[in-house]
Amino acid sequence: MTRQQTRTPDDLKGTSFMAAEVADLYRHRPPYADGAYAFVLDKAPSCGRLLDLGCGEGKIARPMAKYFDQVVAVDPSANMINLGKSLDNGDAANIHWLCAKAEDAALHGRFDLVTFASSIHWMDPVVLFNKLQHHLVPNHLIAIVVGDDPFEPAWAPEFRAFLEKWVPKATGRPFGSQEWQSSRTRHLDFVDVVQARDFVSDPFEQTIDSFVLCQQSRNTFARSKLGSQACDFETELGRLLEGHTNDRGMLSYRVKTHVTLARLGTPEA
Repeated sequence: MTRQQTRTPDDLKGTSFMAAEVADLYRHRPPYADGAYAFVLDKAPSCGRLLDLGCGEGKIARPMAKYFDQVVAVDPSANMINLGKSLDNGDAANIHWLCAKAEDAALHGRFDLVTFASSIHWMDPVVLFNKLQHHLVPNHLIAIVVGDDPFEPAWAPEFRAFLEKWVPKATGRPFGSQEWQSSRTRHLDFVDVVQARDFVSDPFEQTIDSFVLCQQSRNTFARSKLGSQACDFETELGRLLEGHTNDRGMLSYRVKTHVTLARLGTPEA
């Protein structure tokens, strides 16, 4: 009999991101493709107020603060917010960091742009979008940004095989499961998509050790999830990558970032 896999409460809530050991590893993640930031900025109806929900370490909030009058950056992890404040432009006077779940955050006034940096799948869309109805200007824009994984790297076949082995070991579910895919699209029932585009970054360089730590910043491969398998995970991934460094001993790869622009959906009668 095939055992039915279910998501644990921690999987559903992304509680691994609360831990300092996971938040600290976010500095090893590559940025989104530059074109994604420029695209969102160009399409924003105004550069007045930006609301960044599930902001993490401020991957969107910090660079966008250079262009907006005010940025409210919301995340339930105090460790993520502390890291964000320590990174480039994290101490900008126009960023208001707010430690709260997106659904519970005490918001004031209305926002021109709402962004989600690989975070919307952690949220309850019913509660979230009912809340946002009261905090968006009429011509608002929602930007859902995802994608900082290696895009078509030289080691793609080996890495996929690695993921197909290790995702089930870490989560008890197959790599790319239907449950996982559904969690990434359920918000689309609550918005009207305006436009969607992909952007590919310039080459990004990273040591093998840094790349391994980057993977452990992800909920799937947090050391708390891997447990006693963590050392085996690190060793196997490191060996996989050894033959793919350049003459400086660095991995070089691009990321593909997907941006979905939307507005709040029209409520059903």
